[in-house]
Amino acid sequence: MMESLLEVGKKATDHAVKLGVDEAEIFLYTEKQASVKFVGGIFASRAGTVKGFKGFLARIGESWLKKKGLPIVNSGTRAGVGIRAVTNRAIGFSSVSSLEEKRVLEAVEEAAKISKARPPDPNWVSLPELEKLSGEGGIFDEKVSSFDIEEMLSQNVDCCVAAGDVDKRIVSVMSMVSASAVYFGIVNTRGVEASDRRTVFSAYMDVKAKSGDEEVSSGGLLFSRTYVKDLMPIAVKAGRSTIECLGKKPLPEKYVGPVVFENISWSELFSTIFTYGISASNVQEDRSTYKGKLENTVAHESLSVVDDGTLSEGLGTSKTDDEGVPRRKTSVIEKGVLRSYLYDNYAAKRESVSSTGNANRQRAYGSAAYANQPFIAPSNLILVSDKSDLEGLTREMKDGVLVKGSLVGAGHSNAVTGDFSVTAGSAFKVENGVVAYPLKPCTVAGNLYDALKNVLAIGNDSKNFGRIISPSVMIDKVVVST
Repeated sequence: MMESLLEVGKKATDHAVKLGVDEAEIFLYTEKQASVKFVGGIFASRAGTVKGFKGFLARIGESWLKKKGLPIVNSGTRAGVGIRAVTNRAIGFSSVSSLEEKRVLEAVEEAAKISKARPPDPNWVSLPELEKLSGEGGIFDEKVSSFDIEEMLSQNVDCCVAAGDVDKRIVSVMSMVSASAVYFGIVNTRGVEASDRRTVFSAYMDVKAKSGDEEVSSGGLLFSRTYVKDLMPIAVKAGRSTIECLGKKPLPEKYVGPVVFENISWSELFSTIFTYGISASNVQEDRSTYKGKLENTVAHESLSVVDDGTLSEGLGTSKTDDEGVPRRKTSVIEKGVLRSYLYDNYAAKRESVSSTGNANRQRAYGSAAYANQPFIAPSNLILVSDKSDLEGLTREMKDGVLVKGSLVGAGHSNAVTGDFSVTAGSAFKVENGVVAYPLKPCTVAGNLYDALKNVLAIGNDSKNFGRIISPSVMIDKVVVST
């Protein structure tokens, strides 16, 4: 597969040279994926929507009805090529959703045409040069690559049943399992010919419970480079996490003080704001609070952050980034001191430094990777873990607020200033080191860059959330209100 991608790439670069461009780069991409969602149809009588004799029959037949529901299957393959052509420091970009040679060469001609019509970019230096690839890339799991739709559906059904069996107050469960296998290659006119492959397996569960007039929800999440057969622990945990949210009370008054963020909660804020601040392009364009702060203390001395593109199980691990530059391990913050920004080729050559191998083309949502030009993003951004699990952090806090689960509005935080104001649907009042009661949906506000200086403790329960690997943390001076 990868050999054939590179062959198409070499033909495309040869064609670009014949068209008279100064430089050209071909990014080739193919992905085979499947996602299977199952909406459990087993709890209608619990919710009270099926009443009378029909409700009685539903309750009697629940053991059979448990495995009935609505399956939704999406699967397929997408492939394409993205071309950058450079003429007189002007960049032309074109993409095509095909690997057919004729269509790829036509896209090359379009990129060349655009490059000759655009004004030069004063910050452009050149495409990446050839570098020796020393890394082995990440795990590729043939089990994920040759996914079985029936098996994925069976996993979803079992998850819905397991979560529903946690408590009779659970009235709705949705489970989704996804698998993908990606092959990509980069060829440019400066000697780069690189390729790699990766697999990703993920699972997501959403659980709703009802008691009287109160309805609550929670969920579970997993990302892995390898196939995970037994998803029951995630399903059971999602069911228990939902039930613990019943009986919500408001905070007696506005609270300012220590807050323990569960790993998933913290990762959402961290990935939205911190990754923006350490992007060299944002620093260069004066859009980062970290401009001019290299070798300065920017966080508590207990905090260290590493971007590691060589981590075998990391979702962002590969032999090269999306420009053909070898992935690396970069110390971003070391014991509170800012050591490095993250660079792609463009930003690095703008400063006459080396790229950290952080060029990326796959956005979280929207167009396929080949339809995007490179931008700076983490490979595997790791907040280095410390000594205690979530319960240990809660005990250490003694009195405060525990925030768990996904946060509403994290993606709309102010990445430039670091300010955030999010809604936590799974928050809890902690008294004497234990959870006293769940809170009604509350607003959690603060500034992430200040929060990094106000770290009280870092957990040891690191979990992979895409390209962020984060433990739970305890932060001081956070504002919580209901």
